[in-house]
Amino acid sequence: MKKLEDIPKNNVFKVPEGYFDKLPGIIQSRIALDKPAEERPFFVLALRYAIPIVVLVVAGIFIFQNYESAPRDTASLLASVSNEELVSYLMEGDDVSTDELLEDININDIDINSLQEEPLMDFNLNDQELNDLSNEFENEYF
Repeated sequence: MKKLEDIPKNNVFKVPEGYFDKLPGIIQSRIALDKPAEERPFFVLALRYAIPIVVLVVAGIFIFQNYESAPRDTASLLASVSNEELVSYLMEGDDVSTDELLEDININDIDINSLQEEPLMDFNLNDQELNDLSNEFENEYF
């Protein structure tokens, strides 16, 4: 196997005589022949940068305007839901039990006393009317 030191060192490149002496002059003459850069009018440059900025500002206004119009508090979100939707959600939902709902309700002594003093509903139904309502409820929801 040959070693790197055994390979002869030959210069394979041939440079014309005086090439590097003339090179700076050749480069300078090419630069002088090039046309100077055309100056663009201020209006074109202003449009080039102004249009993207205007588009970004309009998009930002549109996004933030829609973001701010959305209700943020729970009361306004709950007020936007109809009673029928709430009832159907609670009737169909298996995720929440009555015990879980009662755990989340904070009832103080005043509320308890007011419930005991005033009846919530005053129904005077006989047995027949009560059976009719029960059958109607079973047919509608079960």
